[in-house]
Amino acid sequence: MGDTGFIKDDTGFLLAVITSPGDIPGEAERLEGLLEAGVEKLHLRKPGGGVEGLLERLAPRWASRLVAHGSVELAKRYGVPQVHGAASGRNGLALSTSVHSWDELRRLPAGLAYAFISPVFDSISKPGYLASDDLLTMPSGTLPCKAVGMGGVSADTIEMMLTRGWTGAALLGWIWEKPREAVSRFEQVKKIIDGQA
Repeated sequence: MGDTGFIKDDTGFLLAVITSPGDIPGEAERLEGLLEAGVEKLHLRKPGGGVEGLLERLAPRWASRLVAHGSVELAKRYGVPQVHGAASGRNGLALSTSVHSWDELRRLPAGLAYAFISPVFDSISKPGYLASDDLLTMPSGTLPCKAVGMGGVSADTIEMMLTRGWTGAALLGWIWEKPREAVSRFEQVKKIIDGQA
């Protein structure tokens, strides 16, 4: 797999999972279950705090698959190789970011691991955050980094992404709307992706 830690198959599809912004009962155990099921990029994002507790639990075994949001310092402390959304202070870490249009993505500097672009479909985790029609189909031409679609990604929408040329997707709302089913929902999506390989 190399240092990038992406799920790789013949399609080269990257499937990431982002933590719920709020607390979920038994979350650390569910995240471990997702990692054991094959999640290769788990984004730890907790706007209200709590990332450090998850890092303490997960990093000893899974650091290479984790992405810390916004904190180079935490990434360095726990041996996490990637930071999402850090404006500066790369310090040898891989960086990723989020954008909301193809024009914005095209203006990104070279060298990023990937960029989340959203919303491809109506968001599940942010009601009222509606799909952007021009995002669904991948543009022609070269992009400065891999585009990873998010917003409304589920077992019902992933096949449409695959047929429209996407090579990356991130799961958030659909995974966490039923936390007890998080692992089986991830496996459902991965099976659809693997079936397209």
